[in-house]
Amino acid sequence: MRLRPSMRENFRYILVHIIPEDTYESRDIYHAIADSTMSLYGDTITAQMWPSVMQVFGPYAIIRCRRGLEKHLETTLSAISQIQGRPAAVHPLRTSGTIRTLKEKIPGDPDNRSGKAIISGNPYDVIVSRGGRIDLKEKGIYHDIPRYITEEDTEDL
Repeated sequence: MRLRPSMRENFRYILVHIIPEDTYESRDIYHAIADSTMSLYGDTITAQMWPSVMQVFGPYAIIRCRRGLEKHLETTLSAISQIQGRPAAVHPLRTSGTIRTLKEKIPGDPDNRSGKAIISGNPYDVIVSRGGRIDLKEKGIYHDIPRYITEEDTEDL
């Protein structure tokens, strides 16, 4: 049985950059986070925080924790000095309520392509995401206005 949105646990996601830029396993990052959290805050806060490594993209990773404890997790991440016995530093970059937003913010992400297009005389920013999804954003006075296209429209492009 699925819970209603108001009854679900709220999470926050943190995009981190790991230096030196190397490939890391998610379990190695998790063990480093767990060790750092235990040494800084102890068992109680670690259990309440519920940290988890959601995805790893080379030197970038997305870490999840319960809402309200993201500042504790950022402090924990900054205190990490080694991962799997190798010297490393973990720098928190952004915090968000969704993984999708953080994926879009990964610098130099080769999977996202962008460009500009003029359709019916109107200029649009075009973003082609993973899985071939195409987003059109029209510049408005106050913000970007998203426009949606169908599969039939993509054949014309």
